[in-house]
Amino acid sequence: MRKLWILFFLISFVSLEAQAPDTSLSAQELLARLDREMDYGKGLVKGTYVLIRRNGTSETWRINRFFNGEDALLLFDRKGRGLESKLLTKDEGENVFFFNVLSAKLFRKTDDEKYESLMGTGFFYVDMSGYSYQANYNPLVNGDLEIGGEMYYRVSLKPILPYFYKKLVLLVGKKDLKPYRVDFHDRDGILFKTLNLKYGPVKIKDATGKVEDVQKASRLEMLDLNTGSITVWEIQEVDKTVNPDASLFNVDNLSR
Repeated sequence: MRKLWILFFLISFVSLEAQAPDTSLSAQELLARLDREMDYGKGLVKGTYVLIRRNGTSETWRINRFFNGEDALLLFDRKGRGLESKLLTKDEGENVFFFNVLSAKLFRKTDDEKYESLMGTGFFYVDMSGYSYQANYNPLVNGDLEIGGEMYYRVSLKPILPYFYKKLVLLVGKKDLKPYRVDFHDRDGILFKTLNLKYGPVKIKDATGKVEDVQKASRLEMLDLNTGSITVWEIQEVDKTVNPDASLFNVDNLSR
């Protein structure tokens, strides 16, 4: 009997020991999935960036994003107008610079300024900076949420260095473990915008030149509850054969 009790104790201990890491890492793992979906790796990402206002009017830009692993350069141009603006983010979003081509003015965005609207859209500078959610937020699983018959993990994200976002809430599907929505709360804790991630095929050319369609978060829709506008960043192609020269990410070259 004593041997059976010792055996039962050991099995229980091993079981608890095995379960503990899953419990402690579950929130981090769910958050890591958001970072993976938002990361297209080094190279060139092509797509469109569309602002749809409450009154039905819209503006559309072609967007090209060059990325070398730490720095990103985003170029926005419109049909008939050409290149309008450049957004340069360095050191994984630590430093952010915006160059208005039309006015030939350069702005450096620091601290709270990173939480300003990018060209009047629902995305803030920080949202487009390519910064890591894992590195900037502490996640905590706050149970499950059912929407339209589907179950989601609800993960509360508290910023490590609070500026404008007081809290983010991430929804991850329980079936496929894909992130589907991020709710943004302002410094007063009020929900003011929501990012929806929609999945579809993205044409990706790898470093060897091989092209294949990969299922990714290809459509990012930001709903601004204050203005009623929707901003859609749709990613269509990724070219990993493009190896951006270091000079492309030089602040002094933005005005050229």
